[in-house]
Amino acid sequence: MTYPEVVFLNNLPIDKNIALISIRDLITPYSEVKKIVDVDVKGLTKTISELPWVENVSVIRDFPDVIKIVISSKQFIAYKVLNDKYYPITSSGEVLNMPVEYADGLLVFGDGAETEVLNLLKFLSKYPNLKNRLVAIQYVNGLRWNLIFYDVADGLTAKLDNNFEKGVAKLAELDVLQGILSRDISDIDLRDLTKILIKQRKN
Repeated sequence: MTYPEVVFLNNLPIDKNIALISIRDLITPYSEVKKIVDVDVKGLTKTISELPWVENVSVIRDFPDVIKIVISSKQFIAYKVLNDKYYPITSSGEVLNMPVEYADGLLVFGDGAETEVLNLLKFLSKYPNLKNRLVAIQYVNGLRWNLIFYDVADGLTAKLDNNFEKGVAKLAELDVLQGILSRDISDIDLRDLTKILIKQRKN
């Protein structure tokens, strides 16, 4: 039997070489059998499916002598930042317990943010003028949100309370009417919409 063929159906949340190495270590005991019919397909499927980044896996006998492993990986929507490490957050709010190299994507800070942020992101999808410039989201003490635009260290921070819908809508309105996100300000406080506070960057 030849060494199994591995096929990835979608983009991986981790480096492809790391993924292949983790699979190879699991495959080795199964690939040592001489006849393809003797491969424990169910056992191999179960073993690979337990990897934290795997969503679905199919193991197929491709006669006469090849095992094909077809994997769809979990897709992530952001990175949870914890102790200077980056952990993928899936579309269901699960944080994969495997730090990865940061490439590009939304950063999420704060305890419990990974599950609470899903509703916020869903609501933000109504306002592409905001979402497309968003680089990070901070959940502050489980009470409120900071939206950070353009740059984490030196961007614009919009402060929202936990009931963020009206604040997000007002921010989107201010950006359309007055280009607020393009102005030279560092903070805009939308927690009280009767008294919006703005902090200029140079004053």
